[in-house]
Amino acid sequence: MSPSETALDPGELSAYEQQVLASWSDTHKKSALMLFVLLALTSAPAWSGEIRLFITRASGGELSVDEQSLHRTLRRLEGLNVITHTAQSVAGTGARRKVYELTGSGGRLLDAFLSTTMGYLDEPEFIASVQAAQRTTRRRRQSSAR
Repeated sequence: MSPSETALDPGELSAYEQQVLASWSDTHKKSALMLFVLLALTSAPAWSGEIRLFITRASGGELSVDEQSLHRTLRRLEGLNVITHTAQSVAGTGARRKVYELTGSGGRLLDAFLSTTMGYLDEPEFIASVQAAQRTTRRRRQSSAR
């Protein structure tokens, strides 16, 4: 996106539109959390603080998760045998922390999810449609501002 083509500031939305956007965004964030946790664990095991940092960075700051929600998701994924954890001592303090990693099944499920459910994200037609929608909505917004 070029500097002259800035995204819509949510503050420009009506109160109703802000409410709909907040609800839609909340639903998206909840469903994306499991995916982001699994993505965080693809390259190496990690503890919850590292997973939270990954989520923030990988989403460009759009997604953040509180500790309680993250741990609830981690427990859910462990219950599904998609991830597992080991307790490891923290250097210097001796405190124990849970370090999570993908199971073999978790890796296979993530691969299947990315190639099926998320496979459309890199389709040229999908990308072109998103870009066209962004251009169209920007033009409409610029026209109505005149």
